[in-house]
Amino acid sequence: MKRHLTVALLALALAHLATPTDAAEPAPHTVKVSGAWARATPPGMTVAAVYLTLGGGSRADRLVSAATPRAAMAQIHVVTEAAGMAQMRPTAGVDVPADGIVALAPQGTHIMLMDLPRPLVAGERFPLTLQFEQAGKVGVSVEVRAPGATPPAAH
Repeated sequence: MKRHLTVALLALALAHLATPTDAAEPAPHTVKVSGAWARATPPGMTVAAVYLTLGGGSRADRLVSAATPRAAMAQIHVVTEAAGMAQMRPTAGVDVPADGIVALAPQGTHIMLMDLPRPLVAGERFPLTLQFEQAGKVGVSVEVRAPGATPPAAH
């Protein structure tokens, strides 16, 4: 009797391990981040901008902050135009609509890196962590491109 119970428990445990779980698949509401890039900076430059594309999941979300070990501070900035003058200012976040696409691009919304301890060099990559209200923290790798390089195509 004891042996049958042991075999039955072992079979149940193995069946549970073989069954796919929701945790193994990404949640359908998760934001997807692609095409993260920044321009190389000249020596002495202590600021840079990061651009990327956000793809919404099945639920709306909001990008609320960013952080990287490459800068003392990272803020979400938006560029607006008033009376023919472009103005850049921090913003509290970026809404990502369900199943929508939001591009953070030059002359628009971007992530501003401040107090860079050393220049960004073309060809290097660095980590960036994005904080979303629903999806939580999402890590990406930022590609540093030459100053005149064209941005990667949006995904």
